[in-house]
Amino acid sequence: MKYAVEVAHLLNGELVSVRRLSARRERRGALLASALVTSAFAAGMVAVLGVLRAFGRAVYAPEFLGLWLGLGLLSVVFAYVCVSRRLGRYRLGSRLDADGFAPFELDLVRRAGHGSISRRAKDRAQGGPGAGDGFDLTVAAGMQGAIENGRAPLPLEALVSAGGGPRSVRLERDARAEVRIGPSMFVVRSVPLAPGLHGDVPRDFWRPFSRLAMGALEVAMVGTLLSIIPQPQTIGDRPQRAAGPRITTPWEAEKRLRLEAQEQAASLHQCFDPLPISCQHPGYVGVGVSLNRDGELRSNWIARSTYGRECPVDQCMKDVVSTWIFDPLPEAMRVVLPVQVLRTEKPLPPKVAKVEAAAASGEGDLAVEWARGGR
Repeated sequence: MKYAVEVAHLLNGELVSVRRLSARRERRGALLASALVTSAFAAGMVAVLGVLRAFGRAVYAPEFLGLWLGLGLLSVVFAYVCVSRRLGRYRLGSRLDADGFAPFELDLVRRAGHGSISRRAKDRAQGGPGAGDGFDLTVAAGMQGAIENGRAPLPLEALVSAGGGPRSVRLERDARAEVRIGPSMFVVRSVPLAPGLHGDVPRDFWRPFSRLAMGALEVAMVGTLLSIIPQPQTIGDRPQRAAGPRITTPWEAEKRLRLEAQEQAASLHQCFDPLPISCQHPGYVGVGVSLNRDGELRSNWIARSTYGRECPVDQCMKDVVSTWIFDPLPEAMRVVLPVQVLRTEKPLPPKVAKVEAAAASGEGDLAVEWARGGR
């Protein structure tokens, strides 16, 4: 049957703390640390993708996934090993993360599985009691007390010499030791490991790996900048533009912008659907756009319109224009584009259709006037 080691810390005869070491407790803490790091990296990936999507950007998947998965895997492995090793030791010293105070840094109790590779292989080969799950008690000069390890009590002073280094003693089942270091006394004993006992994990178990995990998360976020690409577009999003003429001068660019704006003018129909039937007629709109060299909209506005106050469509058309797509330009441009708004897809009554046909010729002259009117 496997066993655990219980270490009680007493100061001037008063109980300060009790900590139990077991392989089951190590595995539970290590898995909890791995789940915590995995959740942090998953939340970071989702947050980064959400921010990029909000700004109209995407990422190159091979670089992005390789960076995040690689750093995440290394952080998970580090957290698992670090927490497993820390929970398998009872550490003495003057550091804040020590389990007990002592004038020197030392592992009072350590699981045998955390020793050297040759020693672990020797323990498995022997197949003795507790092989692979045994614990070692470290004895150093300056310690006082006794150990009962299945035989008569043996003084700790007899195990080490005055000038010798620390020595490890295997704790068998039902072993008990009392170690005195100044005013502190540590009672170490082997106890049976109950089947349903998982062992408590300290609240600060995350401290050993927190710095490295946060550093890896920051590196992943910064490295994402190298994999940012423009939002992907399908062929249908930019119809017949790949075969267009090459734009070399601002005047050619403006003419091309007018064609592209007119191609996308059909999307303005949605602004007229909720309006009365009196607004369902064709007209002209001066769409102001500010574009960078990549053809991306920096700002847009409605400069002029043939629709009066009885047809409030300016704000709606401004929102629709913000979704339009333009080809790259030779330079950044700020221009007002005349756009003809044809009638909506909603059917018109016969009387309105006659008025529409009669007004078509007059509105054509208005388009020519706007095209010449500058910006």
